[in-house]
Amino acid sequence: MKYKRQGQIVKIIKEKPIKTHEQLIEELNKAGYAVTQATVSRDIKDLGLIKVPVQGGGSVYSISRGIEDDSEKKLNMFSDAVIDIDNALHTVVIKTYPGMANAVAASVDSIMKNEFLGSIAGDDTVLIIASSPESALHITEKLRKSFKN
Repeated sequence: MKYKRQGQIVKIIKEKPIKTHEQLIEELNKAGYAVTQATVSRDIKDLGLIKVPVQGGGSVYSISRGIEDDSEKKLNMFSDAVIDIDNALHTVVIKTYPGMANAVAASVDSIMKNEFLGSIAGDDTVLIIASSPESALHITEKLRKSFKN
């Protein structure tokens, strides 16, 4: 449940400008998650969310993109969310539990962004585009080791 909820949090903050815990709690309630202030605070900390300034003043929650120090922590946090990792030609496909693909993609992007051309996340699937079939195989092997899949 925790991973699904955290996946929903990532989805919410990507879709809407969330300025407060209260707004996030409200959105989670609308999505069917009954949460407390304490739960949301822990999830924000676990996900490494940060507040970034927005035009017109104020700030909103965002996924931290530039923090490399806790890369292994990010991957380990989501290792239980990954079901399978496979590759075909220039692509790597990561299957996750529903609602977790965005969070997994964000963690992979933050630590491996220089190893592939780009990634796309859906609800339960992450697609990574590599520069060659060999690169896709290398990325798959590295991800399997990282996610202990």
